[in-house]
Amino acid sequence: MRNPWVHDDMPEAAGAGYDGHVRLLATLVWGALVVAVGGFVLLSGTGIVGPGFGESVASIVTYVTVALAAALLLPLLLRLLLVSRLLATIAFLGSGWLLGRFVWAREAERIDRFLTDGERLGAGAESIDQLLDLLDVLLAAFAAAP
Repeated sequence: MRNPWVHDDMPEAAGAGYDGHVRLLATLVWGALVVAVGGFVLLSGTGIVGPGFGESVASIVTYVTVALAAALLLPLLLRLLLVSRLLATIAFLGSGWLLGRFVWAREAERIDRFLTDGERLGAGAESIDQLLDLLDVLLAAFAAAP
């Protein structure tokens, strides 16, 4: 069966247009984005740098940083999927764990306040409090593991 989206009149060298300076520029842009986002995640996640923004602006910066990191990881994960499903799954779980840990480190108090607010949650606040204690213990155990 013939694919209607493939044009027969395309020259063979049509895919070679991304060589040279364009590929170098794309590599530099992606490299700068990876260094900027990765550096911010590393420095603010470890507590070395704490931006002095207000609480809502800091949350926006956190979520935008996580979205950028996820967008930068997506092509890598798709490339790994071509190599091995197991390797792509391990990389996906590892990157999800790191990004989740980054969000938890920066937003733990805000998430805790939101979930344990007794007026909004009612009787379920006590069980959520126990769940948060368990989550704190598990994250501390994972952070302590070499």
